[in-house]
Amino acid sequence: MKTLFIILFSMGIIMNSQAQTKPVPVKSDIKKVTVFLNGAQVTRTGKVSVPKGNGQIIIEGLPQNINPNSIQVTGKGSFTILAVQHQINYLNSQKKTKEIIMLEDSLKLLRKNYDKENTMLGVYAEEESMLISNKKIGGNDAGLRTEELRQATEYYRTRLTDIKLKQLAIKEKLNDLNVDITRIGNQLNLLQVAKNLPTSEIVLDFSCPALTSASLEISYLVGNAYWVPAYDLRATDVDKPVSLTYKANVFQNTGESWENVELTMSTGNPMQDQTKPNLYPWYLNFYYAYADKNKGMGGMAKSRSQAPASFDNSAVADEMYAKEEISTGADFTEVNIGQTNVEFKIDIPYTILSDAKFHAVEMQKYDLKADYRYFSAPKISADAFLTAQVTGWEEYNLMYGEMNIFFEGKYLGKSYLNPKNTNDTLDISLGRDKSIMVTRTRIKDFYSKKMIGTNQKDSRGWEIAVRNTKKKAVKILIEDQVPISTNKEIEIETIEVSGAKHDQTTGKLSWEFEIKPAETKKMITKYSVKYPKGQSVILE
Repeated sequence: MKTLFIILFSMGIIMNSQAQTKPVPVKSDIKKVTVFLNGAQVTRTGKVSVPKGNGQIIIEGLPQNINPNSIQVTGKGSFTILAVQHQINYLNSQKKTKEIIMLEDSLKLLRKNYDKENTMLGVYAEEESMLISNKKIGGNDAGLRTEELRQATEYYRTRLTDIKLKQLAIKEKLNDLNVDITRIGNQLNLLQVAKNLPTSEIVLDFSCPALTSASLEISYLVGNAYWVPAYDLRATDVDKPVSLTYKANVFQNTGESWENVELTMSTGNPMQDQTKPNLYPWYLNFYYAYADKNKGMGGMAKSRSQAPASFDNSAVADEMYAKEEISTGADFTEVNIGQTNVEFKIDIPYTILSDAKFHAVEMQKYDLKADYRYFSAPKISADAFLTAQVTGWEEYNLMYGEMNIFFEGKYLGKSYLNPKNTNDTLDISLGRDKSIMVTRTRIKDFYSKKMIGTNQKDSRGWEIAVRNTKKKAVKILIEDQVPISTNKEIEIETIEVSGAKHDQTTGKLSWEFEIKPAETKKMITKYSVKYPKGQSVILE
């Protein structure tokens, strides 16, 4: 009896020990997400009842591609976190979005209906076969009376007709079901559903002096997420400023959806190497080239001095379509400028699904000064283009990005905003305006070819005419050109440019003026080219 008591007591100690060491699971919700140019930092919160003693807390249902080095855990409660580790759980798959669940349920129901209809088609086929195989009426010796034969014939005809019509109806229904099954299947493929993709867990080793309630905040960095700068530039009238909307096209395919979270866009890139560079000595030596039998001389070259190279590959956003809204995220965004990056904190909750699609988030709106004028280069195009010279944009920490252009409520096309390669003035084309008429015609009386000794001299003349058919005066810039010689044997003489601003380096001619309603202005360009006889020079 004593021995039995000792065994039972020992088993009780073991079971009690196992009960204390059993991990405590914690369900957490995403509260904040900071999206970087590459990667995103996710912040979760959860509550847990921490038992007395030493044990483990497991934060479950996390995406697989967490950066373990980025995990941070803080808590409130009378317990101590001893260690933090990250592990993959291959037994639990990632949570599917509501859209995916709905599509999969619809697909399951469609396939069930397809199988049901296909079964009925088989039943009718069996019945048809049975009728045909038993169509012999009466025995071998005895015949049927006329009335019996008529009734039997009518029965077979009626029943076979009914079977054929039902088979036809079922086949049509099967075709429709097959179309729906294919359509929903394609949509699921578009959402890039990852079947049986495992989740991960964060395991906390703790020590707790007594049972206590605690709250946890967990943050970590995940890949498969980034944002791309994009812009909408809207002009409503030539007498008003332009509106520039700064957007973030957010992409995420992390495996967890961000539903009603505090969203922040950061211009930082935690995935990029943060180590400062070292400048090493630059050694020069002779350059040796050798012939490649497939490419010839210069096809490949080799130098005794080599240097490592690096490159930065940036993602380009899919085409986005903007539309007017009464209130957007731009009205609720706080901009924080740090030492190394800029953050746009949006004070309204956002939902970004894990669907491998781009989601537009408006961050800021700016009203910028614009000087409107027309531009035409009639040598290239006879149309006049309305342009907006936008200033003041450089003070807003903008980044390179695609820009949608709207004028008078109409979408005109795309351009790009590149702060590194743009001057203080951003030149935006707002489209062609047929009410400004521009022509460039040859002056026939000045067209000539002459032989002067051993040389030939060609003369050309052009007349540019600009007419304003609008009801108000407009400013316009006209550009033309005279040729530039790259050979000392080719001599170019500029004869007349009608007071144009002449760039001697490029040969560009510029006229900028205001033209009144119904007014026509003309500019003349004349030049001559002298070159050796027997040579050819393209002058048109």
